[in-house]
Amino acid sequence: MRTTRFVVGRVEEIPPGQRRIVEANGREIGVFNIGGRFYAMLNRCPHLGAPLCEGGVVNQIDSPVPGDVTLDAGQTFVTCPYHNWEFDVENGRSYWNPRLRARPFAVALEGADEVKAALESGELGRIPGPYTAETVDVTVESDYIVLSLRPARGGKS
Repeated sequence: MRTTRFVVGRVEEIPPGQRRIVEANGREIGVFNIGGRFYAMLNRCPHLGAPLCEGGVVNQIDSPVPGDVTLDAGQTFVTCPYHNWEFDVENGRSYWNPRLRARPFAVALEGADEVKAALESGELGRIPGPYTAETVDVTVESDYIVLSLRPARGGKS
């Protein structure tokens, strides 16, 4: 049976505003911490195949009249490093071309005991990383970021 869930790392290993690009089942996936919420997308721009998750992370800009500019922190986009096309981190929707959509993945925060049990049962895979707590008998008091290769429903953790 092919594993569809993977431990990416501890929550504190990807601080707000940062990302980690991982490989899971042969796919490169970017995991983003945006304001304490985690999102994941396939690291491939559907426009020309660029490494999408290496692009910038920006908020929606509203300007009802000249000189009145505000940022909408509730709407965040990953921008393609090749052509700056923007894709919504929650649903992958392109605002340049509505027919194109980046592929989001579900991300969940799970407690150390849940992660340990799932690793031991083989239900959960492990992406190589700097963490080692789950490989030795220790008490871990931290949450872990778990990537699911199943389609995201809303994309929020």
